[in-house]
Amino acid sequence: MRRLYYVADSIDDAEAVTLALQAEGVKQWHLHVLARDEAGLYTHKTHSANPIHQLDFIHTGMRFAFVGLIVGVAIAGILYLCMLAGLITLDINLWVFAGLGFLGACFGAWEGGLVGLTRENYKIERFHDEIEAGKYLIMVDVNRNLRPLVKELMNFEFPHIPYRGGGTTVINAFERPKVTHHQTTH
Repeated sequence: MRRLYYVADSIDDAEAVTLALQAEGVKQWHLHVLARDEAGLYTHKTHSANPIHQLDFIHTGMRFAFVGLIVGVAIAGILYLCMLAGLITLDINLWVFAGLGFLGACFGAWEGGLVGLTRENYKIERFHDEIEAGKYLIMVDVNRNLRPLVKELMNFEFPHIPYRGGGTTVINAFERPKVTHHQTTH
């Protein structure tokens, strides 16, 4: 699925866009609006972005889990070398490598998730200043069939709301954020 980004200046525009897209068959669960004014979104019955869209805990957790896995396997490797050198009497086998790798990945995911709770989602970092300025980020998740319909609707009915790019809905653990914004306002 692809995510299309639009930036509206007012909550009325964001509400009108979401209602028009729903009328064309885009499900409410595929429409998310991110703004500083969470209460305004609620009173306008506009589907606001959830913590997965706002915070970076999944992305950062995945990154830290990968690092934890490497550290766990490296510790098992060091223990194995110590066993071969006769420094320890433990029997280090494949299960020890797997177990320490698993424990390292779990600890890394936990720690990364906690760190990610303090960071803005890396996919919306380019809209940080506009959201802080009071604008409304409209995220539309569409499949290949609906994408031309959504773009056409937005171009003809809402030409004053600019298309600001697109991306995938898949979280890529290896994609590094360009700037880290800590979550403080929304």
